[in-house]
Amino acid sequence: MVGVKNNRRTKYTTELIKQCFLALLETRKLPQITVTEICKQADINRGTFYLHYKDPYELFEVMQKEFNQELWETLQKDQSPCAEDGSLIKLLNIIQEKKTIFRSMISDRGESSFLSEVLVEVHKDYLQRKGEDLNRKGSSAMDYSFTYMVHGSMGVIHQWLESNGEESPEAIARIISSFKPA
Repeated sequence: MVGVKNNRRTKYTTELIKQCFLALLETRKLPQITVTEICKQADINRGTFYLHYKDPYELFEVMQKEFNQELWETLQKDQSPCAEDGSLIKLLNIIQEKKTIFRSMISDRGESSFLSEVLVEVHKDYLQRKGEDLNRKGSSAMDYSFTYMVHGSMGVIHQWLESNGEESPEAIARIISSFKPA
């Protein structure tokens, strides 16, 4: 039905816009991408683009929110105890699958705070499964250790993506896990 926000044609068009936008992000930074280029690549008119998004920045924000939502849902879906570093492997699988948008989130705008939050949760989960008490008083060593693990993990993930993510998520999880205190 025409005019219905979530009909098949609308979903198809928005997905096409996103795919073309991602293709452009592979070769250019966000500030260099124009609505005209997206429309030309998607073979749509500008009015169709503006029906869904204000500009490429809003499109990027929408895609970033969708990515973040997918990350949280995936990590929270499995409430059963997972194998050691299972949540980290899940996180790395999602990042590898959506590496173009993730790489842009990290490098173009320097927005790594979301990844920091996710990694803190993954590391807390890891320590809880190890039986660590996260609420101990005087745990400055734990705080430093957490900071080291989170920022070290972010560095490894960033390097992994910059080298096209050729290693498996399991291999990267093993590398990150090797930095954790026993």
